[in-house]
Amino acid sequence: MTTAAPSKNLTNSSTKGEALPNGTALLGDQFTIKRRLGNGGFGITYLAQDNYLGRNVVVKECYPEVFCRRDGKSVYVRSDQHYEKYRSIVTMFMREARTIAKMRHPNVVGVHRIFEDNDTAYMVLDLIEGRDLLDIIKKGDQKLKPQQVQEIMIKLLDAVDTVHRQDLLHRDISPDNILLDKWGSPVLIDFGAAREEASRETRELSAVLVVKDGYSPQEFYFAGGKQSPSSDLYALGASFYHLISGEAPPNSQTRMAEFAGQNPDPCVPLTGRFDEYDPAFLAAIDKAMNILPKDRLQSAREWSDLIDGEQSERIKPLILSQADNLGPVLSRLVSETNEYVRKSQTLEQRPRERKIETPVKQIPNWVLEFNEESSKIVNSGKTRAQSPAQTAPIYTPPELRPARRRSRIGMWFVRRFSS
Repeated sequence: MTTAAPSKNLTNSSTKGEALPNGTALLGDQFTIKRRLGNGGFGITYLAQDNYLGRNVVVKECYPEVFCRRDGKSVYVRSDQHYEKYRSIVTMFMREARTIAKMRHPNVVGVHRIFEDNDTAYMVLDLIEGRDLLDIIKKGDQKLKPQQVQEIMIKLLDAVDTVHRQDLLHRDISPDNILLDKWGSPVLIDFGAAREEASRETRELSAVLVVKDGYSPQEFYFAGGKQSPSSDLYALGASFYHLISGEAPPNSQTRMAEFAGQNPDPCVPLTGRFDEYDPAFLAAIDKAMNILPKDRLQSAREWSDLIDGEQSERIKPLILSQADNLGPVLSRLVSETNEYVRKSQTLEQRPRERKIETPVKQIPNWVLEFNEESSKIVNSGKTRAQSPAQTAPIYTPPELRPARRRSRIGMWFVRRFSS
């Protein structure tokens, strides 16, 4: 089953009626909308057909419903005073789509294309065939073992760390935005609410709030709330809290109100409740879900070290800083390859030296007959006391022996046959 669940927004209004009709063409005729998958405060998600490549994809449309409306296919601002805010969101949507596309992480959904159409922006993402964690939790037909849960967590922490190193927040981590593909590997999806850290945003952009009760930290509920990597980690911890306990954690605003009144936290910690899990694993989730941001885990790498310190020390990802420039390295490799090919071609074109082989001369039959007769004559008078060196010499014609002084038998042969 393919899932891409919708997000809830603060206004609690539905954009179902604002979605593009099935069969709508985008970017000329390259993409065709098949059906709506979900929506959130920032946009609408569709299942679409890539007509050029002949495959299904997910298309996310930038549609901040607070500031815009649809007329036909096109998107318009609700009033002129919202135009600058709307265009800022479209620009941010395009910029962050490019950032996500650069991540190239196996546990982050891939972005393949971004484009503008209908006076708004779109991003084209991988369609992940699998089940989301929320579906697994609710149906209960696929019980995940503690070791599987820990492995999923470790992969997601590495994915979230990659997102945060791009100075980006996901802002919508929840069980319905974590897919398990057919190999059981998690994929973080739905970056429609992704944005740069709130400290960089204007209060107008922060007003477009996307929250999910039980998963969103308390700073997501009000405009201008200081958001940081610990905000995403809270949502990730709350997602696994639900997966392990079977119950979604209490609303963070409710928790904050009880904390302010110095009452007990309505969110019961996982630690000590589930013996099949490593206590350090559960304690890390509880720490990530602290109400106050300063009391939480501050980075995904810190979390990984707590639950899998040995592996974190053993496997370290290659992190390239902005100062690292691969251009000179690639240029050098290309230059060396070209030089090698050039030399190889030169050697192939160079005429090869031919080895002159001296033909082997055959001994004439009459020479063989003479040697045989001479051997019989000499051997007829040989005694046992004679050594092998005293046996008859073997005649070799002059043209077959090295240049040297002729032997007596050779001189005899020349005189006999020349007379």
